[in-house]
Amino acid sequence: MAGTDLTQGLHLAQADKVTAVADDYQLATDKRANCRYRANRRVVHFAGRAGAPTLSVVFQVSNDGVAFQYLVEGKSVDVQRITSENTSFHLPVGATGWLHPHAKAQTGFANTQPSYEEYYQRGVAAGTPSTLGQGWSFPALFEAGGRWVLLTEAGMGRNYCGTHLAHTSPDADYHVAFPQAPEKTTPDAALLPESRLPWRSPWRVIVVGSSLASIVESTLTTDLSAPAQTPVLTEAPGKSSWSWVLLGDKNTTYDVQRRFIDYSATMGWRYCLVDALWDKQIGYDKMAELAHYARSKNVGLLAWYNSNGSWNEAPQTPTKVLFDAASRRKEFARLKQMGIAGVKIDFFGGDGQSFMNYYQDLLTDAAQAGLLVNFHGTTLPRGWNRTYPNLMTMEAVRGFEFLTFDQANTDQEPTHCATLPFTRNAVGPMDFTPMAFSEING
Repeated sequence: MAGTDLTQGLHLAQADKVTAVADDYQLATDKRANCRYRANRRVVHFAGRAGAPTLSVVFQVSNDGVAFQYLVEGKSVDVQRITSENTSFHLPVGATGWLHPHAKAQTGFANTQPSYEEYYQRGVAAGTPSTLGQGWSFPALFEAGGRWVLLTEAGMGRNYCGTHLAHTSPDADYHVAFPQAPEKTTPDAALLPESRLPWRSPWRVIVVGSSLASIVESTLTTDLSAPAQTPVLTEAPGKSSWSWVLLGDKNTTYDVQRRFIDYSATMGWRYCLVDALWDKQIGYDKMAELAHYARSKNVGLLAWYNSNGSWNEAPQTPTKVLFDAASRRKEFARLKQMGIAGVKIDFFGGDGQSFMNYYQDLLTDAAQAGLLVNFHGTTLPRGWNRTYPNLMTMEAVRGFEFLTFDQANTDQEPTHCATLPFTRNAVGPMDFTPMAFSEING
């Protein structure tokens, strides 16, 4: 912390008795509807310089892994700031990893990186520097001696930034790294963690197992996240038609979208996604007409939005209507009145604390308006689909849309898809984007 180094000069003050943790809950999306979490919990308290904040580490051990978080307490009422975190994960000699390169901020299409859309590096020797120079994203999968380990984080509240693994890892010692300087919503917004005391960090999660089945089946990312703040929407998840992957931006038009509504109805699918530029090429009044027509067919309409304030240069619209709280709430209320079922919000700008808050602002206001949410061009879920049940899915993957760009992406698709169930998709809902089983553009 700024002004206090909680990695030095500490001594063990107390280790609490082990207590049992039991939690049963439901999910609308993810691996299973009914989740059962059982763990043993122990809190270890440290003391340091008189008058300085105190550090405790909370451990929870379950059959599928270990999680720990930091608790900082003290008498100060001032805002505290964390400038770095000294957590590291030491992998055994000979371990190999399936690792996602973390992208450089403000690169990629219209300055929209990092958005977790790279190819996993497969079978990488533990300790190998990251290929893009910015570290490795969570989740990170390793195999050592026939055992499997998945590293990630969960329980992301409003008082911390998203993290990843550092660029270098000498002797296979992987340190937690903070976001890059541009990864915040405004120049004055919070990048690194800041909060008043007491202060709990997100959970650092280590999923373990003797086979990949243990990795896939674990629900630790939601087990460790805050309970639902709004009702669980058990009827909300469903399939959606989507014209963009076949027809592109120019066909976000009234007549084409009506055809895709009919397509959803014929297939018995719950939704039709109307992608970017609908505000220009269809318009609000005709969009409301489409929503009314869709409801007559038992289909819900989903509407695309650009997330941006000033952090990306993506030209697709609607844009610059969601970042301001008053504008966002007015827009969401308008959509609900039009009969829109949910929103797909695209092109975010990183993992700084201000972005972690922006995601949760969007989810909260959308829930109050009765709207479902799909985040695209985004960060990881980090357990939010439990806390905010209106969150249906998040991209954070090099998805099917990349097949429309060039043959090189298509050539990598088989091995890429075989990797995702044990990496990205193991930690939460993953919008791979609706697929086409016929010829596509590209």
